[in-house]
Amino acid sequence: MSIPEPPSRSDVPIRIVSVSDSESYLKWATRLLSSLPGVEAHVYLIDSPILPTDEQITHAVAGTAWAGRRIPVVTRTDLARIITDHHADIVLGAATGPIVAQLFLTAHLLEHRPALVSGLPGMGLPASTKGMNYRRLMDAFIAHSFAEVAQYTQVSALTQVPCEIYLARLPMLRSLGIPQLAVAEDVEQPAAAGAHSLPMPDDVPQTLVFAPQAKVPETLADREAIVRALAGFASHHQNSSVVIKMRSRPGEHETHHEQHSYFDILDSLRKQGFDGADLIGLGYGPLDEFLVPGSALVTVSSTAALESFDRGIPTLLISDFGFDRALLNEAFAESGATGTLAEVAAGDIGFPTSAWLAENYFHVDEGRLRHHLSLLATRAREGQLPNRRSAVWKQKRLLIRAELRTIAPTPVVRAYRKLRTLR
Repeated sequence: MSIPEPPSRSDVPIRIVSVSDSESYLKWATRLLSSLPGVEAHVYLIDSPILPTDEQITHAVAGTAWAGRRIPVVTRTDLARIITDHHADIVLGAATGPIVAQLFLTAHLLEHRPALVSGLPGMGLPASTKGMNYRRLMDAFIAHSFAEVAQYTQVSALTQVPCEIYLARLPMLRSLGIPQLAVAEDVEQPAAAGAHSLPMPDDVPQTLVFAPQAKVPETLADREAIVRALAGFASHHQNSSVVIKMRSRPGEHETHHEQHSYFDILDSLRKQGFDGADLIGLGYGPLDEFLVPGSALVTVSSTAALESFDRGIPTLLISDFGFDRALLNEAFAESGATGTLAEVAAGDIGFPTSAWLAENYFHVDEGRLRHHLSLLATRAREGQLPNRRSAVWKQKRLLIRAELRTIAPTPVVRAYRKLRTLR
Protein backbone atom coordinates (compact mmCIF):
# COMPACT_ATOMS: atom_id res chain seq x y z
CA MET A 1 0.00 0.00 0.00
CA SER A 2 1.52 3.29 -1.06
CA ILE A 3 1.55 6.28 1.27
CA PRO A 4 0.02 9.33 -0.39
CA GLU A 5 2.29 12.31 -0.87
CA PRO A 6 1.50 15.34 1.30
CA PRO A 7 -0.20 18.14 -0.60
CA SER A 8 2.17 20.58 -2.30
CA ARG A 9 2.37 24.02 -0.73
CA SER A 10 3.69 25.64 -3.89
CA ASP A 11 0.18 26.80 -4.79
CA VAL A 12 -0.49 28.41 -1.41
CA PRO A 13 -0.44 32.20 -1.85
CA ILE A 14 2.38 33.99 -0.07
CA ARG A 15 0.91 36.56 2.30
CA ILE A 16 3.08 39.67 2.22
CA VAL A 17 2.72 42.96 4.09
CA SER A 18 4.82 45.75 2.58
CA VAL A 19 5.62 49.03 4.33
CA SER A 20 7.15 52.05 2.53
CA ASP A 21 7.95 55.60 3.57
CA SER A 22 8.79 57.39 0.31
CA GLU A 23 7.85 57.61 -3.35
CA SER A 24 10.87 55.67 -4.63
CA TYR A 25 10.42 52.80 -2.17
CA LEU A 26 6.69 52.64 -2.90
CA LYS A 27 7.44 52.44 -6.61
CA TRP A 28 9.89 49.59 -6.06
CA ALA A 29 7.57 47.67 -3.75
CA THR A 30 4.46 47.85 -5.92
CA ARG A 31 6.38 46.88 -9.05
CA LEU A 32 8.12 44.03 -7.30
CA LEU A 33 4.92 42.63 -5.81
CA SER A 34 3.04 43.04 -9.10
CA SER A 35 5.69 40.89 -10.82
CA LEU A 36 5.35 37.96 -8.42
CA PRO A 37 2.72 35.29 -9.16
CA GLY A 38 0.74 33.69 -6.35
CA VAL A 39 1.15 36.53 -3.88
CA GLU A 40 -1.48 38.05 -1.60
CA ALA A 41 0.08 41.42 -0.92
CA HIS A 42 -0.99 44.39 1.20
CA VAL A 43 0.87 47.67 0.69
CA TYR A 44 1.06 50.45 3.26
CA LEU A 45 2.75 53.80 3.67
CA ILE A 46 4.02 54.81 7.09
CA ASP A 47 3.54 58.36 8.29
CA SER A 48 6.94 60.05 8.15
CA PRO A 49 8.59 63.36 7.16
CA ILE A 50 9.15 62.05 3.63
CA LEU A 51 5.60 60.77 3.08
CA PRO A 52 4.80 61.22 -0.64
CA THR A 53 1.99 63.47 -1.83
CA ASP A 54 -1.09 62.11 -3.59
CA GLU A 55 0.44 63.00 -6.97
CA GLN A 56 3.70 61.23 -6.10
CA ILE A 57 1.77 58.16 -4.99
CA THR A 58 -0.17 58.12 -8.27
CA HIS A 59 3.08 58.25 -10.26
CA ALA A 60 4.73 55.61 -8.07
CA VAL A 61 1.99 52.98 -8.52
CA ALA A 62 1.28 53.71 -12.20
CA GLY A 63 1.34 50.51 -14.22
CA THR A 64 1.11 48.25 -11.15
CA ALA A 65 -1.67 46.26 -9.50
CA TRP A 66 -2.13 49.23 -7.13
CA ALA A 67 -2.87 51.80 -9.82
CA GLY A 68 -6.10 53.61 -8.97
CA ARG A 69 -6.20 52.15 -5.46
CA ARG A 70 -5.79 54.01 -2.19
CA ILE A 71 -2.59 53.25 -0.30
CA PRO A 72 -3.36 53.36 3.44
CA VAL A 73 -1.12 55.50 5.64
CA VAL A 74 -0.37 54.02 9.05
CA THR A 75 1.68 54.90 12.13
CA ARG A 76 4.34 52.88 13.93
CA THR A 77 1.84 51.85 16.60
CA ASP A 78 -0.31 50.22 13.87
CA LEU A 79 2.42 47.90 12.57
CA ALA A 80 1.96 44.93 14.92
CA ARG A 81 -1.82 44.88 14.38
CA ILE A 82 -1.50 45.08 10.58
CA ILE A 83 1.03 42.25 10.40
CA THR A 84 -1.11 40.10 12.69
CA ASP A 85 -4.44 40.89 10.99
CA HIS A 86 -3.09 39.82 7.59
CA HIS A 87 -1.39 36.68 8.98
CA ALA A 88 1.70 37.80 7.09
CA ASP A 89 4.16 35.13 6.01
CA ILE A 90 6.61 37.84 4.92
CA VAL A 91 7.05 41.48 5.87
CA LEU A 92 8.74 43.52 3.15
CA GLY A 93 10.67 46.46 4.54
CA ALA A 94 10.57 48.74 1.50
CA ALA A 95 11.66 51.85 3.34
CA THR A 96 14.65 53.79 4.62
CA GLY A 97 16.86 52.19 7.27
CA PRO A 98 15.39 53.60 10.51
CA ILE A 99 11.83 52.73 9.44
CA VAL A 100 12.87 49.20 8.45
CA ALA A 101 14.63 48.78 11.79
CA GLN A 102 11.45 49.71 13.68
CA LEU A 103 9.26 47.57 11.40
CA PHE A 104 11.46 44.48 11.71
CA LEU A 105 11.83 44.86 15.46
CA THR A 106 8.04 45.01 15.81
CA ALA A 107 7.57 41.97 13.57
CA HIS A 108 10.33 39.96 15.25
CA LEU A 109 8.73 40.33 18.68
CA LEU A 110 5.37 38.90 17.56
CA GLU A 111 4.38 35.47 18.86
CA HIS A 112 4.34 34.06 15.34
CA ARG A 113 6.91 36.17 13.58
CA PRO A 114 6.92 36.46 9.77
CA ALA A 115 10.00 36.32 7.57
CA LEU A 116 11.67 39.70 7.15
CA VAL A 117 12.83 40.80 3.71
CA SER A 118 14.28 44.10 2.54
CA GLY A 119 15.94 45.69 -0.47
CA LEU A 120 16.73 49.01 -2.12
CA PRO A 121 14.59 50.79 -4.73
CA GLY A 122 17.30 51.04 -7.38
CA MET A 123 21.00 50.51 -7.76
CA GLY A 124 22.30 49.33 -4.39
CA LEU A 125 25.99 50.07 -4.90
CA PRO A 126 28.09 50.70 -2.98
CA ALA A 127 26.82 48.38 -0.26
CA SER A 128 27.02 50.07 3.14
CA THR A 129 27.47 48.71 6.64
CA LYS A 130 25.11 51.39 7.97
CA GLY A 131 22.25 50.20 5.79
CA MET A 132 22.93 46.58 6.71
CA ASN A 133 22.96 47.39 10.43
CA TYR A 134 19.53 49.01 10.19
CA ARG A 135 18.31 45.76 8.60
CA ARG A 136 20.07 43.54 11.13
CA LEU A 137 16.98 41.45 11.90
CA MET A 138 16.17 40.58 8.27
CA ASP A 139 16.15 37.05 6.95
CA ALA A 140 16.81 38.00 3.34
CA PHE A 141 17.95 40.93 1.21
CA ILE A 142 17.01 41.38 -2.45
CA ALA A 143 19.91 42.43 -4.70
CA HIS A 144 19.62 43.27 -8.38
CA SER A 145 22.93 42.31 -10.01
CA PHE A 146 25.79 39.85 -9.63
CA ALA A 147 27.99 42.68 -8.36
CA GLU A 148 25.40 43.60 -5.74
CA VAL A 149 25.12 40.00 -4.57
CA ALA A 150 28.90 39.86 -4.11
CA GLN A 151 29.12 43.16 -2.23
CA TYR A 152 26.14 42.53 0.05
CA THR A 153 27.43 39.05 0.85
CA GLN A 154 30.70 40.64 1.98
CA VAL A 155 28.94 43.34 4.02
CA SER A 156 26.65 40.72 5.58
CA ALA A 157 29.73 38.83 6.82
CA LEU A 158 31.48 42.03 7.94
CA THR A 159 28.52 43.24 10.01
CA GLN A 160 27.60 39.74 11.20
CA VAL A 161 24.09 40.00 9.78
CA PRO A 162 23.29 36.38 8.83
CA CYS A 163 20.82 36.97 6.01
CA GLU A 164 20.34 35.32 2.65
CA ILE A 165 21.03 37.40 -0.46
CA TYR A 166 18.53 36.85 -3.28
CA LEU A 167 19.20 37.86 -6.88
CA ALA A 168 16.30 39.42 -8.77
CA ARG A 169 15.86 41.84 -11.60
CA LEU A 170 14.89 45.40 -10.83
CA PRO A 171 11.10 45.24 -11.23
CA MET A 172 10.95 48.32 -13.47
CA LEU A 173 13.08 46.56 -16.14
CA ARG A 174 10.90 44.95 -18.82
CA SER A 175 13.34 43.58 -21.42
CA LEU A 176 13.57 39.80 -21.55
CA GLY A 177 17.15 39.62 -22.75
CA ILE A 178 20.00 42.03 -23.35
CA PRO A 179 18.45 45.31 -24.52
CA GLN A 180 19.49 46.74 -27.86
CA LEU A 181 19.67 50.35 -28.98
CA ALA A 182 16.30 51.27 -30.45
CA VAL A 183 16.12 52.94 -33.84
CA ALA A 184 14.45 56.32 -33.51
CA GLU A 185 11.18 56.58 -35.34
CA ASP A 186 10.73 59.38 -37.84
CA VAL A 187 8.26 61.29 -35.69
CA GLU A 188 7.38 64.94 -36.17
CA GLN A 189 8.37 66.85 -33.04
CA PRO A 190 7.12 70.35 -32.27
CA ALA A 191 9.95 72.85 -32.41
CA ALA A 192 10.91 74.75 -29.28
CA ALA A 193 9.81 78.34 -28.87
CA GLY A 194 11.63 80.55 -31.37
CA ALA A 195 13.05 77.58 -33.31
CA HIS A 196 13.53 77.59 -37.04
CA SER A 197 12.46 74.72 -39.28
CA LEU A 198 15.91 73.27 -39.80
CA PRO A 199 16.65 69.64 -40.64
CA MET A 200 17.87 67.71 -37.61
CA PRO A 201 20.76 65.19 -37.88
CA ASP A 202 19.69 61.60 -37.36
CA ASP A 203 22.02 61.14 -34.37
CA VAL A 204 20.79 64.21 -32.46
CA PRO A 205 18.06 63.41 -29.90
CA GLN A 206 14.65 64.87 -30.55
CA THR A 207 14.26 65.19 -26.78
CA LEU A 208 17.15 65.31 -24.32
CA VAL A 209 16.06 64.28 -20.83
CA PHE A 210 18.15 64.89 -17.72
CA ALA A 211 17.41 62.72 -14.68
CA PRO A 212 18.67 64.45 -11.52
CA GLN A 213 19.41 62.96 -8.12
CA ALA A 214 19.13 64.45 -4.68
CA LYS A 215 22.56 63.41 -3.42
CA VAL A 216 24.94 63.69 -6.41
CA PRO A 217 26.65 65.75 -7.56
CA GLU A 218 26.75 67.59 -4.25
CA THR A 219 28.11 71.05 -5.05
CA LEU A 220 26.19 73.93 -6.57
CA ALA A 221 28.98 74.51 -9.11
CA ASP A 222 28.74 70.96 -10.47
CA ARG A 223 24.96 71.16 -10.73
CA GLU A 224 25.16 74.50 -12.52
CA ALA A 225 27.66 72.97 -14.96
CA ILE A 226 25.11 70.29 -15.87
CA VAL A 227 22.34 72.81 -16.52
CA ARG A 228 24.73 74.97 -18.58
CA ALA A 229 25.54 71.93 -20.76
CA LEU A 230 21.82 71.24 -21.22
CA ALA A 231 21.33 74.89 -22.16
CA GLY A 232 24.18 74.58 -24.64
CA PHE A 233 22.41 71.66 -26.32
CA ALA A 234 19.11 73.56 -26.34
CA SER A 235 20.74 76.63 -27.86
CA HIS A 236 22.50 74.75 -30.67
CA HIS A 237 19.70 72.27 -31.45
CA GLN A 238 16.56 74.34 -31.33
CA ASN A 239 14.51 71.75 -33.23
CA SER A 240 15.04 69.47 -30.23
CA SER A 241 13.57 69.87 -26.76
CA VAL A 242 15.32 69.62 -23.40
CA VAL A 243 13.61 68.48 -20.21
CA ILE A 244 14.83 68.18 -16.63
CA LYS A 245 12.71 65.31 -15.38
CA MET A 246 12.08 66.44 -11.79
CA ARG A 247 11.57 63.84 -9.06
CA SER A 248 9.26 66.12 -7.10
CA ARG A 249 7.59 69.50 -7.21
CA PRO A 250 8.76 72.34 -4.95
CA GLY A 251 7.67 71.55 -1.39
CA GLU A 252 7.33 67.79 -1.97
CA HIS A 253 9.60 65.35 -0.15
CA GLU A 254 11.89 62.65 -1.53
CA THR A 255 13.83 59.79 0.02
CA HIS A 256 16.93 62.01 0.26
CA HIS A 257 17.13 65.75 0.89
CA GLU A 258 18.32 67.90 -2.02
CA GLN A 259 20.43 70.90 -1.01
CA HIS A 260 20.64 72.64 -4.40
CA SER A 261 17.44 72.28 -6.41
CA TYR A 262 17.61 72.20 -10.20
CA PHE A 263 14.40 74.20 -10.15
CA ASP A 264 16.24 77.06 -8.45
CA ILE A 265 19.38 76.67 -10.59
CA LEU A 266 17.41 76.85 -13.83
CA ASP A 267 15.45 79.84 -12.56
CA SER A 268 18.71 81.61 -11.69
CA LEU A 269 20.25 80.98 -15.12
CA ARG A 270 17.10 82.22 -16.83
CA LYS A 271 17.21 85.45 -14.82
CA GLN A 272 20.87 85.86 -15.78
CA GLY A 273 19.87 85.55 -19.44
CA PHE A 274 22.10 82.49 -19.97
CA ASP A 275 21.78 81.39 -23.60
CA GLY A 276 19.47 78.39 -23.96
CA ALA A 277 18.23 78.32 -20.35
CA ASP A 278 14.79 79.58 -21.39
CA LEU A 279 14.50 76.60 -23.77
CA ILE A 280 14.78 74.02 -20.98
CA GLY A 281 11.53 72.63 -19.63
CA LEU A 282 10.69 70.94 -16.34
CA GLY A 283 8.95 67.57 -16.53
CA TYR A 284 6.92 65.70 -13.91
CA GLY A 285 5.33 62.29 -13.84
CA PRO A 286 6.37 58.66 -14.45
CA LEU A 287 9.75 58.26 -16.15
CA ASP A 288 8.17 55.93 -18.74
CA GLU A 289 6.45 58.93 -20.31
CA PHE A 290 9.86 60.44 -21.14
CA LEU A 291 11.69 57.32 -22.36
CA VAL A 292 10.21 57.23 -25.84
CA PRO A 293 11.74 56.72 -29.30
CA GLY A 294 13.69 59.78 -30.33
CA SER A 295 14.64 60.70 -26.77
CA ALA A 296 17.99 60.37 -24.99
CA LEU A 297 18.77 60.36 -21.28
CA VAL A 298 21.57 62.07 -19.35
CA THR A 299 22.33 61.48 -15.67
CA VAL A 300 25.16 61.16 -13.15
CA SER A 301 24.29 57.80 -11.62
CA SER A 302 20.51 57.53 -11.38
CA THR A 303 18.69 54.21 -11.67
CA ALA A 304 16.86 56.04 -14.46
CA ALA A 305 19.87 55.07 -16.61
CA LEU A 306 18.98 51.40 -16.18
CA GLU A 307 15.39 52.06 -17.21
CA SER A 308 16.68 53.96 -20.23
CA PHE A 309 18.99 51.07 -21.21
CA ASP A 310 16.03 48.73 -20.77
CA ARG A 311 13.97 50.70 -23.32
CA GLY A 312 16.90 50.90 -25.80
CA ILE A 313 17.21 54.68 -25.33
CA PRO A 314 20.59 56.40 -25.94
CA THR A 315 22.03 57.20 -22.52
CA LEU A 316 25.01 59.13 -21.16
CA LEU A 317 26.52 58.90 -17.66
CA ILE A 318 28.35 62.18 -17.02
CA SER A 319 32.07 61.54 -16.52
CA ASP A 320 33.27 65.05 -15.61
CA PHE A 321 32.91 64.43 -11.86
CA GLY A 322 34.58 61.02 -11.88
CA PHE A 323 33.37 57.56 -10.91
CA ASP A 324 33.63 56.59 -7.24
CA ARG A 325 31.68 55.46 -4.18
CA ALA A 326 30.76 59.00 -3.18
CA LEU A 327 29.02 59.59 -6.52
CA LEU A 328 27.22 56.22 -6.39
CA ASN A 329 28.31 55.55 -9.98
CA GLU A 330 31.23 53.10 -9.82
CA ALA A 331 29.17 50.44 -11.56
CA PHE A 332 28.86 52.58 -14.70
CA ALA A 333 32.58 53.33 -15.16
CA GLU A 334 33.16 50.56 -17.73
CA SER A 335 29.67 50.59 -19.23
CA GLY A 336 30.62 52.22 -22.53
CA ALA A 337 27.86 54.78 -22.00
CA THR A 338 29.91 57.49 -20.30
CA GLY A 339 30.56 60.95 -21.70
CA THR A 340 31.50 64.53 -20.88
CA LEU A 341 29.36 67.62 -20.47
CA ALA A 342 30.80 68.81 -23.78
CA GLU A 343 29.30 65.70 -25.40
CA VAL A 344 26.00 66.46 -23.67
CA ALA A 345 26.00 69.92 -25.25
CA ALA A 346 26.81 68.38 -28.62
CA GLY A 347 24.09 65.73 -28.31
CA ASP A 348 26.62 62.90 -28.67
CA ILE A 349 24.87 60.22 -26.60
CA GLY A 350 25.88 56.55 -26.62
CA PHE A 351 24.71 53.17 -25.31
CA PRO A 352 26.33 50.52 -23.07
CA THR A 353 28.06 47.38 -24.32
CA SER A 354 26.21 44.06 -24.34
CA ALA A 355 28.89 42.51 -22.11
CA TRP A 356 28.38 45.16 -19.45
CA LEU A 357 24.61 44.80 -19.59
CA ALA A 358 24.82 41.03 -19.11
CA GLU A 359 26.90 41.44 -15.95
CA ASN A 360 25.04 44.43 -14.57
CA TYR A 361 21.29 44.26 -13.90
CA PHE A 362 20.24 42.59 -17.17
CA HIS A 363 20.83 38.96 -16.23
CA VAL A 364 18.26 36.35 -17.25
CA ASP A 365 15.38 36.27 -14.77
CA GLU A 366 14.32 32.68 -14.16
CA GLY A 367 11.74 33.41 -11.48
CA ARG A 368 14.05 32.31 -8.67
CA LEU A 369 12.91 35.09 -6.34
CA ARG A 370 9.36 33.70 -6.19
CA HIS A 371 10.81 30.27 -5.34
CA HIS A 372 13.02 31.68 -2.58
CA LEU A 373 10.15 33.66 -1.07
CA SER A 374 7.93 30.56 -1.13
CA LEU A 375 10.48 28.59 0.88
CA LEU A 376 10.90 31.50 3.27
CA ALA A 377 7.13 31.78 3.75
CA THR A 378 6.93 28.04 4.51
CA ARG A 379 9.63 28.38 7.16
CA ALA A 380 7.68 31.27 8.70
CA ARG A 381 4.42 29.28 8.80
CA GLU A 382 6.13 26.30 10.41
CA GLY A 383 8.00 28.34 13.00
CA GLN A 384 11.43 27.50 11.61
CA LEU A 385 12.84 31.04 11.54
CA PRO A 386 15.63 31.87 14.01
CA ASN A 387 15.07 33.97 17.12
CA ARG A 388 17.98 36.42 17.19
CA ARG A 389 17.81 37.72 20.78
CA SER A 390 21.23 39.38 20.69
CA ALA A 391 20.38 41.07 17.40
CA VAL A 392 17.12 42.35 18.90
CA TRP A 393 19.00 44.16 21.66
CA LYS A 394 21.46 45.62 19.17
CA GLN A 395 18.55 46.87 17.08
CA LYS A 396 16.88 48.45 20.11
CA ARG A 397 20.09 50.29 21.01
CA LEU A 398 20.47 51.50 17.42
CA LEU A 399 16.91 52.87 17.40
CA ILE A 400 17.35 54.57 20.78
CA ARG A 401 20.49 56.33 19.51
CA ALA A 402 18.69 57.35 16.33
CA GLU A 403 15.77 58.79 18.32
CA LEU A 404 18.12 60.69 20.65
CA ARG A 405 19.92 62.25 17.69
CA THR A 406 16.63 63.67 16.42
CA ILE A 407 15.82 65.44 19.70
CA ALA A 408 19.25 66.27 21.17
CA PRO A 409 20.85 69.67 20.47
CA THR A 410 23.61 69.60 17.85
CA PRO A 411 26.45 70.35 20.35
CA VAL A 412 25.36 67.37 22.47
CA VAL A 413 25.40 65.06 19.45
CA ARG A 414 28.86 66.28 18.46
CA ALA A 415 30.17 65.76 21.99
CA TYR A 416 28.73 62.23 22.08
CA ARG A 417 30.39 61.34 18.78
CA LYS A 418 33.72 62.74 20.00
CA LEU A 419 33.56 60.64 23.16
CA ARG A 420 32.87 57.54 21.07
CA THR A 421 36.01 58.13 19.00
CA LEU A 422 38.10 58.37 22.18
CA ARG A 423 37.08 54.92 23.39
